[in-house]
Amino acid sequence: MVTTQIEIVSPPAVFLQFDQIPKYSPNGQFKSIGLAALNTALEPGTVLQVELLDGMKFNPVVKENSLTAFSWVGSIPGIFSGEHVFRFLESKTTKDGTTLIHEEKFTGLLGFLMGDGMVAKSFGWSEKARRGFETFNVDLKAWVEGGK
Repeated sequence: MVTTQIEIVSPPAVFLQFDQIPKYSPNGQFKSIGLAALNTALEPGTVLQVELLDGMKFNPVVKENSLTAFSWVGSIPGIFSGEHVFRFLESKTTKDGTTLIHEEKFTGLLGFLMGDGMVAKSFGWSEKARRGFETFNVDLKAWVEGGK
């Protein structure tokens, strides 16, 4: 599992402005996040189009879209699955703020490659993902708190 966290002085609603990602996070984890079909509600079961900065594209399915979390699941059935989660908690340290927890849980036959074990560390994929998440988090915070 890869987990990151940041304090943001803002409510979580701004997060879902996916069309703004290229503007505020050009070097973060995501190049783009959008709906696979136009005029589709952003609800569990909705298919997304996600492109990572390295050019990898995939079509995960929304698992949750609530006031406290947004998540999707992408997988190669039986081999590898990742649940990408953004949790929005009322901050205990920042007045009127949000604690953003940005994480991904990996399962399946090859899920161990993104863990904390020796093999995973030798590939470095987990650390690369963590750095990408952290860059995205910092960019989102700067955009939100800087008034866009």
